[in-house]
Amino acid sequence: MSKVWIVLAGLALASCTQEVGALIRFELEQTGSYAVQYRKADGKFSVMDSLEILGDDVFEVAFDTLQMISFLPLEGKLPKVHAVVGPETKELTISKDGYISGDAENNWLGAQLKMQLDLNALIDSLDAIKSTYKDSTTHKGLRALDSMFFENKHSYRKRILDSLIAAPGRLSNLMTVYHRIGQNPVLEYGVDREVLRGVNDALIALAPASNDVLAFNMRVEELEEIYMFTTTVSENAQKFVVGSAFPEFTLETPQGALVSLELMSLDNHIVGIWASWSVECRNQLRTVAKTQSMDNWVLLSVDGLPQQRSPLGEWYEAIVTDGLGGQHLSDLKGSRSVIIETLGVQEMPLYFKVENGIITKRVSRVEDL
Repeated sequence: MSKVWIVLAGLALASCTQEVGALIRFELEQTGSYAVQYRKADGKFSVMDSLEILGDDVFEVAFDTLQMISFLPLEGKLPKVHAVVGPETKELTISKDGYISGDAENNWLGAQLKMQLDLNALIDSLDAIKSTYKDSTTHKGLRALDSMFFENKHSYRKRILDSLIAAPGRLSNLMTVYHRIGQNPVLEYGVDREVLRGVNDALIALAPASNDVLAFNMRVEELEEIYMFTTTVSENAQKFVVGSAFPEFTLETPQGALVSLELMSLDNHIVGIWASWSVECRNQLRTVAKTQSMDNWVLLSVDGLPQQRSPLGEWYEAIVTDGLGGQHLSDLKGSRSVIIETLGVQEMPLYFKVENGIITKRVSRVEDL
């Protein structure tokens, strides 16, 4: 029997005075080695130890708050295993099939693994059937196969949502939040926002010092900011239409001078929303520059990170290269630009014709101005 004792210090993770840790017993028949990993408060992972699996192995670890650890195979055909460990955790068992059990938290982790493997097996079986189709005359069963997949996918998603609603204060729920079916997440913040926020609130109340909880809270805050931004964009796309007053802005020129676009300063102007990286924007504006004066144009650029290495340089280079006249302004914040948020920009290019401060046209093609 091999036994490993690990105590993590710092960030309220481990107590050096704690004498008894959680025992994790491995009943695996395979041999090999694991990297033992845990999540830090910033969401990144750190390896705390390695573990050789020889048979009848025991791993002992202590935390003074709930924390998830992962056993990731380094050598041998060992299963990936996740475990939730806290000060009340006594003994957990990893079966020969790689399922963990021992308390409510870890029993749910084991159930999640079974769900994933069952769905993967179903997908593989459906793909195997589809691979036998030779031509269009054999495709009659495709609709039935697709219906079977979507029915199971819906059932899978419902089980996860039900678990989050029934027991939001369970750290093992975080694994369900990160589940994916193929390339798509099972849960989406915009759709499942209230449920995920409920989980976040419950976990903060349960284990505010847990690295996993802190990382999840940080992620929820990021997703909430995106959700609120997107909601505002959608609302303003309906608000700033023909007949509405054009909003006021304070933005910068490529030379760094602050310029305020005040309501009545736009008496007979065209305001274009563009970016130097957009081929369609460049093509349309290049045509305008060649065929007419742009003295009454105001071009608001949504250039900015993370799309570009040098947003200011690329923005200015496009203006010069394409010979774009008019006034040029931006905040260089890219997809988080106040231009996008305020005007409800959902597509580019986008053009506003503004007369005496009032929008008289909102179109996506120069030809429609």
